Amino acid sequence: MEKSPLDMDYHELDNLLDSLLDAANLPSKIEYSSNAINYSRPKKTWIKMKILYRLIEAQFFNLTYIRKRLNPLKKTGIIYDIIKKERIFLKFNVAFSVLKIMYSDVLVHLGANFDNKMATNFIICIGLYDASFDVVECRKYLKDFDTFIMSNKPVEPRDEYLALFKESIDYLRNAVDKTTFDTFMNYVKIEHVVQMMSICQLSDKKISKEQLYKITLAKGGIGNLAGMYIVAPKMREKEKKAIYELGAILQIFDDIMDIKEDLKMGIQTLPNQKLIDRQELRQLYFGSLNNLIEKLNFDPNRPNVTLDIYCMLAGLLVGRRYNRFIEKKIFSQIQKTESYNNGESK
Repeated sequence: MEKSPLDMDYHELDNLLDSLLDAANLPSKIEYSSNAINYSRPKKTWIKMKILYRLIEAQFFNLTYIRKRLNPLKKTGIIYDIIKKERIFLKFNVAFSVLKIMYSDVLVHLGANFDNKMATNFIICIGLYDASFDVVECRKYLKDFDTFIMSNKPVEPRDEYLALFKESIDYLRNAVDKTTFDTFMNYVKIEHVVQMMSICQLSDKKISKEQLYKITLAKGGIGNLAGMYIVAPKMREKEKKAIYELGAILQIFDDIMDIKEDLKMGIQTLPNQKLIDRQELRQLYFGSLNNLIEKLNFDPNRPNVTLDIYCMLAGLLVGRRYNRFIEKKIFSQIQKTESYNNGESK
């Protein structure tokens, strides 16, 4: 590629994203909707017990695998201290917990080999890459990642941070066949371009619903697909699309959870700009979940922890938190807090 995404303007990134999505046969819009989930939920007690068991598994995994692999980062000194302060390590744990708790049933259904070492190395790669955007002191590594992702040039391990990334990505490369790894890296390219586009969400200029929608769907969708594809490469095209689209909707849910924080930091999202109403979100979510059931041939009458958690999310986030925001209760609280901090009230 002649020009790096780091040097592109928004229009160029947008065109590149469209071409990458087309090449990967992935949609840029979700067009179906539904008013109800076609799934018979079991008792809440059963769901909570399953979630608790998987949470314990995830915590054990974090202590056994992730923490041990992060030890070399201590040699980076200030970098280690900063990413620890910025709770990047916590994100490692959350990433695996989500994978283990929410996607186990889907992965088993897709014939995935849920290998702990694969999960460890994938999460470390994603965590170190994300830190190059989220942590100022880590942005010096962004050029290294850009060159590796877009030009397929090996990362030079000039310090412990890049050495850990190289070790982890090399493990993934050697754990799967060439076609699988190349397809995975094509998904990572989409993630990289979307990350660059998402910088405009910090702009003072209002972003249209269409622009935010495209960024949001691609960011959540491709992250969801890439993580599941690397351990379940034999999934069919219709299954890939269903997983991509559900991940896209979950990104909106993530933005709902972060409404307060994003508003304070000036990050524009579909929920905090009120560009998507509660009914539209419900229809998109129910539609994507029904699509997952249909495309993956799930039995809607058989208990499934993945589907159970998604149903709970719909109730907690759409039915409560987002509804409160739409009613301006959360926004009013933020305004009061900011006024107090600025000395406008005692």
